Amino acid sequence: MKIVAITAHPDDLEIACAVTLKKFQDQGAEIISVVTVRPSAEENSNRDEDTVLEELKNSYTLSQFELRVLDTDLHANGRPNLVCNNNTMTELSELIESCDLAIIPNPEDSHQDHRTTHDLAWPLLQRCAQEVWTMASWPYSYQYRNSTANIYMGIDWEFKQSLLQCYGSYITENRLRQIRNLSRVNGDKSGNLDAEAFTLLYKYVR
Repeated sequence: MKIVAITAHPDDLEIACAVTLKKFQDQGAEIISVVTVRPSAEENSNRDEDTVLEELKNSYTLSQFELRVLDTDLHANGRPNLVCNNNTMTELSELIESCDLAIIPNPEDSHQDHRTTHDLAWPLLQRCAQEVWTMASWPYSYQYRNSTANIYMGIDWEFKQSLLQCYGSYITENRLRQIRNLSRVNGDKSGNLDAEAFTLLYKYVR
């Protein structure tokens, strides 16, 4: 089984779906993680390109997922400029392989990079993925109006926490608690202690 997860930023995978992917990996699945916004200048003074690169390396050393990062265009100020156009879609297509399952951001996420990542990935995946899920991403997934999670995967919170703590420049103790609270809510909805939530977007039926 091959699974491709496409997220906007370093840490999005760990926040939304990394432990679900780890469960599949432990069952023998090949996991490919594609990040569409490469580490670069940020408004957050605690985070610069070198810091995020080091955090990213630490997380993937733990998870052992294969990491692929889009060479995102940058503004003059060094900040990323992820846009949905033919050139970006072509570059992203070179990072995506045919797969049994793909997981992408929800188009209703409040962060524009999440929505753009969905818009870039979804047309490509319709040609090469047997099944596509969207992920619920804290803190950008609270205001969904049309999408309801219908897949819940029970998770090991301790492992999720270990991945999140790799991103110390962003995941504060308060943010960690908020992510845990969402994990518990998802767990309550699915009969688990903690869970990650997804919405089935597409499934190929033979």
